[in-house]
Amino acid sequence: ASYLLRLKASFIGDSLPSWQAGTDCCHHWEGVTCDMAVGRVISLDLGEFGLMSPRLDPALFNLTSLRNLSLAFNYFSGAWLPDFGFERLTDIIHLNLSCTNFWGQIPIGIASLKTLVTIDLSRSYDLYFGRPSFQAFMANMSNLRELYLDGMGIGSDWSSVLADSVPQLQVLSLVECFISGSIHPSFSRLRSLTAIYLG
Repeated sequence: ASYLLRLKASFIGDSLPSWQAGTDCCHHWEGVTCDMAVGRVISLDLGEFGLMSPRLDPALFNLTSLRNLSLAFNYFSGAWLPDFGFERLTDIIHLNLSCTNFWGQIPIGIASLKTLVTIDLSRSYDLYFGRPSFQAFMANMSNLRELYLDGMGIGSDWSSVLADSVPQLQVLSLVECFISGSIHPSFSRLRSLTAIYLG
């Protein structure tokens, strides 16, 4: 609970009123789900809570049992995503940082999360692939099923990168990515793909 209270303190105003010291975070705190057998937080779903913060507090990365993390539709004031920390979330399956107003290059720590099944970085228009590049970012994502990158720049070789890296991909959304050129023939190897959005 102490790490969650540190995270709460990083938000502006009277946010997350159910998060109170001395109360059971697993039963009474909004957005928090625990594995009761071990007493660890496994899901933090703060999507659409309207939270505001000038940074992402590193206390978050002490929640190393997280399987689900959503900060979607909160306002982080153009803050950089931390360079280090995400690599500690080794159990994470679903990551949603859409519409968060983070800025800068996507941390390499996210690229090391081999357990990810869903990544949503859509409409975070000021995030970009630098180091790691899009190709390097996708290289370890063999378990990925759903990828949402609406509004991001991903380069012209995106189709071959995905074909080589995410063989089990089912849903791909690249709306407003301004992609151009041809789709590489290897893209047809993505036999599990059921939905693709390129609007």
